[in-house]
Amino acid sequence: MAVSLGFGNQFVLVNLGEVAVELFQCRGKRIIWSGKLDQNNFSSKLNKLKGDQLILIPKEDFVTFHLSIPKVAEHSIEQLLESEIERRTAFHYDEVKTDHFVLSSEGTHVNLLVYVVPKKKLTAICETAMKAGLKPQCFVAQNTDNLAEYGGTFKLESSASDKQSRLRIFAAMLVLTLFVTALVSPFIERHWSYGKLLAENKRITPLSEDIHKRKQNLRLYEEQVKTINEFSRQQPTVVAILDEVSKILPDTAWIRRFHLKDNELVLQGFASNASDVVAILGSSEMFESPSLRAPITREPEKEIERFNLVVRVRF
Repeated sequence: MAVSLGFGNQFVLVNLGEVAVELFQCRGKRIIWSGKLDQNNFSSKLNKLKGDQLILIPKEDFVTFHLSIPKVAEHSIEQLLESEIERRTAFHYDEVKTDHFVLSSEGTHVNLLVYVVPKKKLTAICETAMKAGLKPQCFVAQNTDNLAEYGGTFKLESSASDKQSRLRIFAAMLVLTLFVTALVSPFIERHWSYGKLLAENKRITPLSEDIHKRKQNLRLYEEQVKTINEFSRQQPTVVAILDEVSKILPDTAWIRRFHLKDNELVLQGFASNASDVVAILGSSEMFESPSLRAPITREPEKEIERFNLVVRVRF
């Protein structure tokens, strides 16, 4: 056991072990009580602790990386995270949950610490917590020696217990229906089973043929993927492109939104003189052929001009 003093909001950190569970009663950024409990005294002690229950994510189940982005891209950080996560990890963006916070802000750049957790890992941890009798409000990634100073915070879109309850109800209803049908007439059950087998065979036959065709084309697909990956590694990243934009544009211009497709970069934003932005982009070694997608509009009250332009990126 360990005890210390602290002030602030109270919450409970839970570290799920294979045999025992570690509980940490926290106040603010201080741990005021901690203990390792077994199943015999777990429930009684947990009920005495105060605050939300936060489940610690094991360090081997999440990934962190540092990311430096131009300040002009702060409003498009989700787009940048999607690009960087798929480049730096083995996951697609829709397969993970992310969190980040600002470490520092230097000059034209902002330095971030990004947390990435696979959604499947979060679901598995949640199911383990529910089986132990916990009702977790969220999950946290601890990346310092002080457990109370956790970093990434994650929530599931829906509760794993709700999914399990719906699954149990559905399974019970299915079993009851089959039982009643079997009591009414054994012939109905036999006929239904035989029809189901025929339908399943009819469904599987085209799938088997499709799998055979896919195996034949697998080697070709792998070569195509290898070629695409090699080409992708040779191209400048979105961060590098925006970094160049940040360097060449004056302080009187900023980007609100961007979109990159193939080698065309669309930029939308504001400037004291939008015509200068077009000229500056045209003089860059990374860009060529800048042109306006819509007329420049001026906002007299703010003394700025709104622009919407497209420029080609030189790969």
